[in-house]
Amino acid sequence: MRSMVESRASESARHIGKPLGAGEKGKPMKRTIRVGEKAVLRVRVSEKDVHYAGGLVNGAYVLGLFGDVGTEVLIRFDGDEGLLAAYSNIELKAPVKAGDFLEVTGWITRVGNTSRTILLVAHRYISVTGRPFESSADFLGKPELVARAEMVSVVRKEQQRCAD
Repeated sequence: MRSMVESRASESARHIGKPLGAGEKGKPMKRTIRVGEKAVLRVRVSEKDVHYAGGLVNGAYVLGLFGDVGTEVLIRFDGDEGLLAAYSNIELKAPVKAGDFLEVTGWITRVGNTSRTILLVAHRYISVTGRPFESSADFLGKPELVARAEMVSVVRKEQQRCAD
């Protein structure tokens, strides 16, 4: 007779590498995110991302992170990366520097037949201060908004693989 631990281990092993919520062949996958539910990406800004003097990062860096979060949201909602149609209401609220830690969050606010509108925000939650030491940084009790935008992406009907 197998122990409970052995039973759970073998059960887990059967699911390694299989998509979460994947249905049988020809059946849709189960959605792993709903309208209004958030996907989150946390990153540390690297020295290699610096574009300007003073350790400043190009504003397009945050837009790239928005694209990554938007892609995750679409994969979890439709089972497809979709195509970016437009960004709107882009606001770069504060400079981003190497060493900063950012939390980027996105969630679907509207669903059309093929379009999905995703709201995106980026907050700094650790900030490099450089004082009193070059390596000094502060964990921010209240994360600081550094950027926000709205993304509209399209997932063609035939590429929508998920259902509720």
